[in-house]
Amino acid sequence: MAKVLISSSTVSCPAQGTVTPTGRPRLTVGGTPVVRLDGINGKTVSGCTTPTDPNTSSVQCQTVVSVGSAAGKLRVDGAGVALETSTGSTSGSQPTLSFTAGQSKLTAV
Repeated sequence: MAKVLISSSTVSCPAQGTVTPTGRPRLTVGGTPVVRLDGINGKTVSGCTTPTDPNTSSVQCQTVVSVGSAAGKLRVDGAGVALETSTGSTSGSQPTLSFTAGQSKLTAV
């Protein structure tokens, strides 16, 4: 069982960039909306410290380009919720996203 992401969860790139997920108020944990994958995909990455350098392949993370691995059973408005074990990537040269739920009350598979 994996912890469910909420709108105050931490979503970040390896270079300290952060993403602010958007939750769905239909389901909340402690009053904070739960997040679906579409609440992360396409979002802006803020604060990435990777420098963009035209002479190398170094590119700063700017946007979330894909997110996968939603819950199979727990759904909000017809779509699976995002989990701490979800996967994602950005437009940067260090594309892997990490997810920290920031809550321990709700888990899903």
